[in-house]
Amino acid sequence: MVKCYIELTAKSLQKKGEIPMQAMLILNLIVPFVMVLVGSVLKKHPVSDRSRQSGYNTPISRKSQAHWDYAQGIAPDIYISLGKRLFIVETIGSILCWLLRVPLQTALLLGEGAGFGWLIYSFYYTDRKIQEKFVDK
Repeated sequence: MVKCYIELTAKSLQKKGEIPMQAMLILNLIVPFVMVLVGSVLKKHPVSDRSRQSGYNTPISRKSQAHWDYAQGIAPDIYISLGKRLFIVETIGSILCWLLRVPLQTALLLGEGAGFGWLIYSFYYTDRKIQEKFVDK
């Protein structure tokens, strides 16, 4: 469904002559932008109350108040760091797709797939860091 929407949007914009097809590759930068944005917001406004259901909220971070506090301390930096790295990877990937004339739908699927894979990894990495800190507790 998403592929169909992207395809229809891209074709309608190309027909109107408003945006070249290659400009659609900017969509690949949505995930890194959101990761950096969320990391920045969590860093500026840390959540101390577990019952509010906001902040970095996973089963591992909710085990105890100590887990929660540690998670709220490390998650923003991890998300900002990984988001910046993903931005670089997505930019290079999009430029390569454009230079190699990869079809737009393929380039967008590759970019968004990499973005969501990176996002899932960031949850795994953060939870692993929490588990390492509280391994004997």
